[in-house]
Amino acid sequence: MGALWIHDENPERPHALLTSGKHSNGYFNGSKVIKNPRVLAEACHDLLQISHAAQFTPRSVFGSAMGAVTIAHELARQMGIELGFTEPVETREQLDITRKHMVLKRFSVVQNEKVIVAEDVMTTGGTTRKTIETLTKTGADVLGFILVLVNRSGQESLDGRRIIALIDHPMPFWEAEECPLCAQGSEAIRPKGRESWQELTAQ
Repeated sequence: MGALWIHDENPERPHALLTSGKHSNGYFNGSKVIKNPRVLAEACHDLLQISHAAQFTPRSVFGSAMGAVTIAHELARQMGIELGFTEPVETREQLDITRKHMVLKRFSVVQNEKVIVAEDVMTTGGTTRKTIETLTKTGADVLGFILVLVNRSGQESLDGRRIIALIDHPMPFWEAEECPLCAQGSEAIRPKGRESWQELTAQ
């Protein structure tokens, strides 16, 4: 489906700037899967089969906006349970540092509600971690696993919660100052967005 991109090692070609600010020579574009409801339904069905999630009788599935919203919706639809998602907000703190938090704007949870957290692509786990923190603080019982379409982190768990992925495809990522592609003269660009994705994947 053209969702997986790997850098061809040509320094004249750009590489990926991830949401975390890290750089990478690979990227998985979940939008390429999400836009096809039939394929997404099949992927979520298989993910539920390998996770045995139904045996834990969750009440809801939560994702994070925007990438995991559609996946959480499809998982919830197939399980016959409720859906929710967290959304990012930025707060300005001391020393004029801006921090991003994930909050519940449109949804709420009841005390001890069993919740599954879902993600489209797991890289550093930063956004997923913030979603779990928010749900836990509001009283949810977040189950001990995370359902992921693609796990590129190379890790089997996040803060003690098992990562159950349909596809495990580790891809390296680096801090900007340590990026070998930058050292070779390659430019880092955000893959999200139609024009930047076309630039990244151009033949």
